[in-house]
Amino acid sequence: GICHSGTTPDLCGPLVASMLKLLLASLAVSSASVLEPKKAAQPALRLRGGGGLGSAILTMSAAAAGSTGALMYIGKELLWLNLNQWPADKMLGSAVVGWAVGKFICARNGLAKEYCQLNIVPMLLMILANVMGGGPMTANLLPACFTAAYVYVGFVED
Repeated sequence: GICHSGTTPDLCGPLVASMLKLLLASLAVSSASVLEPKKAAQPALRLRGGGGLGSAILTMSAAAAGSTGALMYIGKELLWLNLNQWPADKMLGSAVVGWAVGKFICARNGLAKEYCQLNIVPMLLMILANVMGGGPMTANLLPACFTAAYVYVGFVED
């Protein structure tokens, strides 16, 4: 973690406090940004299950990432239908939950196309890291499926 045995106790508290201040400042700045108002029909369509394939794919991906991050955070190691072995790490789990939150927000606000275009990069990096690390090819199955779906939503779907 952040405060490991090599960190002096008098530095650990201020470090955590500084990180929390940075987090709060980031949240305040992001909440102050102005979003373009959306059409009133779009939220109603999403409630009925409409809103496009991109939003549905991104919502499924967010659910997978959110559950993966939560399981990592609470200490479970086998995830994604037991195809992947992820470390039970609270920091990494928190980051994956944050990734899921971003996916949900984009799906909810009609930004699936833009998100999918950019999210191809971390997905390819994840696959590359597994291949270069000698991981089993089955661990690339779901990331590859989501990457293909992101390519479709980001560059093919209208």
